Amino acid sequence: MDSKVEKMVRLMFEGTATKAVKAQRAALWDSLSRDEQQQARESLMFISFAKNTGLIADPYNHFNENPRRPDIRTSIKGHDYYFELGEITDQELAKGVSDSMKSKKFSGCAFSQGEPLEKMLRQKCKKTYQTDRAPVDLLLFYWIQSPNEESIDEYLNANSSEVRELIQSSQFERIWIYDSDSGKVLWKRENYKGWRKWLWLLGRIFLILKRKLRRIPRP
Repeated sequence: MDSKVEKMVRLMFEGTATKAVKAQRAALWDSLSRDEQQQARESLMFISFAKNTGLIADPYNHFNENPRRPDIRTSIKGHDYYFELGEITDQELAKGVSDSMKSKKFSGCAFSQGEPLEKMLRQKCKKTYQTDRAPVDLLLFYWIQSPNEESIDEYLNANSSEVRELIQSSQFERIWIYDSDSGKVLWKRENYKGWRKWLWLLGRIFLILKRKLRRIPRP
C-alpha cells in the first residue's frame, strides 16, 4: 500500500473512534486523490475479508495494482496471489446514497438484489487479467447495499448453468461473495478446471454410483 493509503486504512481499523480520530480520518481522506481513495476502499475491503476468513497471515502485507492487473496482490504460502474486487450494489441505490451524502438529506429507495450480482459476475468473469501465471480469486462484496441471502440463493440456483459456465470460462481459481457488515462469506465456489475439474467430475460420478448401489436390494 501507498504510505498515505496505509495510514488511512490503519486509522479506519485500529483508531478508536474519538472525535479527534474522526476529524483526522476526514482530513486524511480529503487529502487523498481519487485513485488513492479507490485504493483505500479496496484495501479496507480486502483486509476485512482476509481478517474474517483467516486466509492471509498478514492482511496489511499487500499491494494495490494497476488496472491491467487484478486489484490486490498479496502472498499465500510464500507465493504471489491476486484478488480482483467488485462491489455488488444496485446503481439506483448507489446514486441515492451519493446524492444523500451531498445534500445531507437521507431517504430510502427500492433496489434490486439479483441484477447487480448478475452484472458483476458477467463483467468480471469475461475479463482477462495480467498475473504472470499467479493465481487470482474474485472477491465480490456488499458494502453500501445490504444483502438478502434468500434472494442471492434464489438467483444463483435459478441461474446455476450460466453461473457455472461463467466461472469455468473465467481466469479465477475461486469466487467469493462477502458481506462486509457481518464479516461473513455468503457464497464460495472453486473453479474446477484442468485436473481439478476431472477430479471433481470423478467425485460426482462416485457419489451417483454410491447412491444407486444403495438402492439395489440385497439378496
